Amino acid sequence: MVFGKGFSHPHVFVDATVQVLFKENGFKGVKNRWVYDELYSTAMMASGDKDKDNVISAKENDWFRQVILDVLKEHNYYNYIQKNTDFLKADGINNFKATYENKRLVLDFEVLFNSPVETDYTMLVIVVADPTNYIQVTTDMENAQIEAAKNIEVEYFSDGLEGLTLFRAFMSHVEGLYLRYKKQ
Repeated sequence: MVFGKGFSHPHVFVDATVQVLFKENGFKGVKNRWVYDELYSTAMMASGDKDKDNVISAKENDWFRQVILDVLKEHNYYNYIQKNTDFLKADGINNFKATYENKRLVLDFEVLFNSPVETDYTMLVIVVADPTNYIQVTTDMENAQIEAAKNIEVEYFSDGLEGLTLFRAFMSHVEGLYLRYKKQ
């Protein structure tokens, strides 16, 4: 898959926060919270809030998941995890919940991955972004949270992606979360 740089400009804006999830046997995934801009939120609520009560019911929740996230499956739901020189493939999503808060559509969901813990450090770079730049995802990696099992030691920091050749399709303002983990 090839993405071109600079061929589009953002039409949708998302403020994203991430929480990195581990289970006892390794890296489990990334919990995402996406808060959309008011214009996109209004348009999506006009289509998805069938009873027009500004509350997303369980049935409406399924519609938002299908329309917004299911189409991103082959793009890892815009969650890119670099391990060594490869990208991990997402195993799917879990715990999806759409809400409407302060005139903004909010999506909470986990993107599931699998990378086992070992006695030596495993290095990961985590990026949440749309490489086509149709959606400008602003991710606050400085405030990313880590939820690790007690048997796993994790170190991390956020930084730009400059110099990482696997991320050349991303805009220069995109931050990554660099982390390493091992068995304690």
